[in-house]
Amino acid sequence: MKKGTQKTSGRGRRGDAWQGQTLPDYLRKNLDIVFVGLNPGLYSAEVGHYFANKVNRFWEALSASGLVPDPVGPEDDARLMSWGIGLTDIVKRPTGGIHEVSRAEFRRGAKALREKIVHYAPRIVCFNGLTGYRICCGKDAGLGDREHRFGGAHVFAAPSTSPRNARYSLSDIVAALRDLKEFKESLQAKVR
Repeated sequence: MKKGTQKTSGRGRRGDAWQGQTLPDYLRKNLDIVFVGLNPGLYSAEVGHYFANKVNRFWEALSASGLVPDPVGPEDDARLMSWGIGLTDIVKRPTGGIHEVSRAEFRRGAKALREKIVHYAPRIVCFNGLTGYRICCGKDAGLGDREHRFGGAHVFAAPSTSPRNARYSLSDIVAALRDLKEFKESLQAKVR
């Protein structure tokens, strides 16, 4: 693992009743984008990879978006950092669905996430779904780039890639991630 990269121990905090395995954070200083999920699904935690359920559309959409040069899948989650992309969750406890996560857990998770974002200073935080955006930013808004920041990073809200989110098609998700790519490139152009 590269110097300055955080990979969590995979254990719950001492104060939590849950003490099982979770997914590591794939974070390092100055990433271009950090994708933020709500919390790991049970299957993803079991196999040790983000968005591992075959019906989750994250990897297919990411591969088609132009944000990565090669097709990718769950086994590539750690490899994304080589392309300036990180992964984390608001709540690290795996569940069968977000209905199993309390509001207090989400509040604690949002605070911990903000601290990680401040520390690692990515250019963009991309919430995988509007629910995560609302939890962390306390605002109700649509998809796309937001005009405020979270932990110092620009904010982007993408459609949830969960199979439970039937509202958005795969083509909608790909289009949103292509918008994210354009947003990233526009921010890079401003720096040059």
